[in-house]
Amino acid sequence: MADHLIVAVVAAVSGGFAIPLGFLLDLPPIETYLAASAGSLAGMALFVFVGGSLRDWIVRKAKITQEQMEKGRRVLGKYGVQGLGLIGPIFPGVTVSVLIGLGAGVERKELAKWMSLGILTMYAIYVAGLWILVEVFNI
Repeated sequence: MADHLIVAVVAAVSGGFAIPLGFLLDLPPIETYLAASAGSLAGMALFVFVGGSLRDWIVRKAKITQEQMEKGRRVLGKYGVQGLGLIGPIFPGVTVSVLIGLGAGVERKELAKWMSLGILTMYAIYVAGLWILVEVFNI
């Protein structure tokens, strides 16, 4: 149970990095997916609905670089909130993507909807791909 909590907390802070961590902790793929998704969704919700007023403080504390923010802004400019929400959970990450969306003035409910879909979809793909690499190809 502690391993699940570790994966969830790491996911809340750093997003997709929690998935390889779940595999390193020998969690089954479905449990890794559920723990990482739950943690990431909780972190995303906190940032979306509270993060607007804490944006600058979070950027400083998380040591988010201007380069990371700029990459996310390019995704937002090119693909809109849908692209940011669907691509953002893996790159540049949930926290950075939410901060970019809030900084660009995206409506919170719209941002939360697309980030949730992105987390659930991209994490499933990430877990499945990592499982295939580990189990099928023994990498």
